[in-house]
Amino acid sequence: MRFKYLGFHLLIALVLTFSIASCQDDWENHYSAKTTIKSNLNLYKFIQSRADLSIFTKMLQITGYDSILSKSQTFTVWAPTDSALAGVNLNDTALVSSIVKNHITRFSYTTTDVFLTRKVLLMFDNKLLVFQKVGSGYTFGGKPIVKPDLATANGIVHILSQYVPYQMNFWEYISSSGNDLDSLRNYIKNLTVSQFDPLSSFQNGIFVDSIFKKTNFVMDSLAHLNVEDSTYTAILPSNAAWASAYNYIFPYFKTLDIDGGVSTQIANTQAHIVQDLFYKGAITLPTNRDSLTSTFSNKFSNPDQLFASSIVKNFSNGIGYVTSTFNVPPTQSWLKPLLIEAESANFKPTDLINYSKTIVSSIGTGYNVSGGYYLKADSKTESSISKLSVNFPLPNTLSTKYNIYCVFVPGTILNANDLRPNKVRFYLSYVDATGKQITNAAISSSNTVLTPTSSAAIFTSLPGVIDKKLVVQNFTFPYSNLLTEKQLLTRVALKVENAAGVTPIEKINFNRTLLIDCIILEPVQ
Repeated sequence: MRFKYLGFHLLIALVLTFSIASCQDDWENHYSAKTTIKSNLNLYKFIQSRADLSIFTKMLQITGYDSILSKSQTFTVWAPTDSALAGVNLNDTALVSSIVKNHITRFSYTTTDVFLTRKVLLMFDNKLLVFQKVGSGYTFGGKPIVKPDLATANGIVHILSQYVPYQMNFWEYISSSGNDLDSLRNYIKNLTVSQFDPLSSFQNGIFVDSIFKKTNFVMDSLAHLNVEDSTYTAILPSNAAWASAYNYIFPYFKTLDIDGGVSTQIANTQAHIVQDLFYKGAITLPTNRDSLTSTFSNKFSNPDQLFASSIVKNFSNGIGYVTSTFNVPPTQSWLKPLLIEAESANFKPTDLINYSKTIVSSIGTGYNVSGGYYLKADSKTESSISKLSVNFPLPNTLSTKYNIYCVFVPGTILNANDLRPNKVRFYLSYVDATGKQITNAAISSSNTVLTPTSSAAIFTSLPGVIDKKLVVQNFTFPYSNLLTEKQLLTRVALKVENAAGVTPIEKINFNRTLLIDCIILEPVQ
């Protein structure tokens, strides 16, 4: 048995040896196929010498690339045949130039270089095109190579049966005229600003020159529209789609004069049209995805809806969907519910009156607390005349209607036997329709906003459970309250005031310690 066992493995070893040798022979045979016949002509003269490349030769002469390809530098040229270029108007110099530059790259590349791995090559027009093996042949930019690896004195020529059309990137297409994207184009262009760059202007602490750096929020932060090696999918709203979106969104961003007025309202409207137009990668329809996240980080539950009724455009750096209808759902984009985590609210020193705050983790408690943490506000006084309250700033409200909730965490999260609810009053601060700041307007038992001099109703939380308590219903903020570089002050706030007393019976029935998860503002459609 031992001899049989060894014999079997010896047989396997011999088979593997012959297999490896055979693979090595295939490898060497392939590499030995690399052209050894080399023309003494330079690239231009070689192309000129071929009767089937006469049109491409004329193109080289028109663009001045005849002299470039005559130099001692090394290039690779993918030359389309006359039949491939038969329909090209040689009087269209822009077209001729785009074709020529799209078929030449620096250095030598033969099919040997892409036998195992494709290459993405930078062409003279800064486009990236793929040179690869496909089946038994090779392609360049998806077009078949009919005669590969023709060596010359200063490079390689591959002959194509079709030419590779110049393909615009996103920004080239958006920037071009006659495509009905004027509104989008003008907005993005107007975002470009030049800023002094001190790091580049000084060397070793000595001023050299004033260097300015251009920045653009859309192309720097949302999508590199003019970069060839970044791939995106974009919704491109036509002028009609832009106008429709603008007219719908504009009223939601009504702004106080002190915060910039109409000019800020316009800027905010345009920014929110654009924010969710871009997505990473090339996305084709149907997407077959449950959700899709924009480069602005908003998540959409019905991806196909975003691109519905659009015209598909293929670009060198992605796929564009030109649409005359703006399909981005507001409630998943710029009109989402606002959630202010109580534990991370931006409190000022005056926002906690006679309360001390502690941030507590809910992990391991079995309670579903937003963000895994909540605010614990402990009373610092036992005085019956001292008010206890927490004031929550509510930034980024829009000029629209909201329902406002306060989410209470039960005392049982800390002590299983503590079933005491909270007893509280609520007050809302906001800017009214005249532009006047209203501070601490009382909330009624019917969830309406009264006046600062009115008596506030008492609300009681539910014991033993997370309680999403409705505070204000169907309240319209006349002005938006976006925190920006111009508006640093939050003009909207919700105050939660303890209403439980200090008598023994009150302490038995109600918890003066506030445990609050978050404040939620849900837009009312």
